[in-house]
Amino acid sequence: MRYPYIVVHNGKWYKAGDEVPESNSNSVPSDFMNPPEIPYTKTEINRMSTADLKKLASESGIENATEINGSDLKKMLIEKFGL
Repeated sequence: MRYPYIVVHNGKWYKAGDEVPESNSNSVPSDFMNPPEIPYTKTEINRMSTADLKKLASESGIENATEINGSDLKKMLIEKFGL
């Protein structure tokens, strides 16, 4: 099933729009109250300078970040953080 919001199912986080497997269990996972922290918002990433984007991308594990333009880095970081 697809949901228009973030869903936790059996301890796994699914982004809005992802396919979530269905089950008959009504239990709430223990990490439900402690969602993973997302370091930046989509707006913050879109407002960053190219230099800051390259630094963040390098720290986030994007290879050859210094050779990628700012627009592409924004798209990659937004996708990487699931925003």
